[in-house]
Amino acid sequence: MIGKSPGMSKSRKQNPHRITLKLDGKGIPAERFLKSISAFVGLINDVADNTAGAEKAFSWIVTVESGSDIVHFAPVPKSGLSDQIALSLRAIEDGFALIEERAERPQYWSDAALKRAKEMSEALDIVHESLNMISISTNSKPSRLTRKTSHHVDQLIGRERNSLGTIEGKLRTITEGGGLHFIVHDALTQNGVRCYFEDDRTDAIIAAFRHRVAVYGLIRYRLDGVPVSIKVQEFRALRDRSKLPSFRDVRGILAN
Repeated sequence: MIGKSPGMSKSRKQNPHRITLKLDGKGIPAERFLKSISAFVGLINDVADNTAGAEKAFSWIVTVESGSDIVHFAPVPKSGLSDQIALSLRAIEDGFALIEERAERPQYWSDAALKRAKEMSEALDIVHESLNMISISTNSKPSRLTRKTSHHVDQLIGRERNSLGTIEGKLRTITEGGGLHFIVHDALTQNGVRCYFEDDRTDAIIAAFRHRVAVYGLIRYRLDGVPVSIKVQEFRALRDRSKLPSFRDVRGILAN
């Protein structure tokens, strides 16, 4: 939902339950404006979901200050998630400040969020100054993006490589957004891995929801070796660790 709001006076306090994106330049081209906004919306959704521990945790009410390129995003939480608003906004704002300052992953920021921050910084046009400033703020001093953000993201997640392999972990989320896939919480890296699959596997995957699974296929890795996604070729459910035989059970089996 988008609305317009009159310019705020300097004496008026900023709403603590919204985050503000400000763009500035001599004449912002539509494609740079849309790239910045689209990347920002994707980023705040991703970080908010990770903070709240729920998919599509918030919807966002958008207002644009009249005669400016200042856009306010006010979160509307799902039932039961109101207490996550302040933490989510702080994670977004603090994350922008941190990734601009140095190559360190902000808390609750996935690879997808880092890539969207990179997209925002690369929308800047410093040479012609058509878009020479992007800043993000809630109540504190605005965090200003520069091309350093893009450089720091590259240092963190770098280039990617592909190879065949197996991912084991607990099957968490199943979604059609961005292509039919589910999320496996990798037991080795504690990282969420996107697993893309064909329709004919849907029933088996739904049946394994919240259980341990093994997935084989073409894995896409970051340069540091952390798996990002896999194109599923084989899939099987595993026994939960609580149901695996204990050392005492194994001793009993061997004794017999």
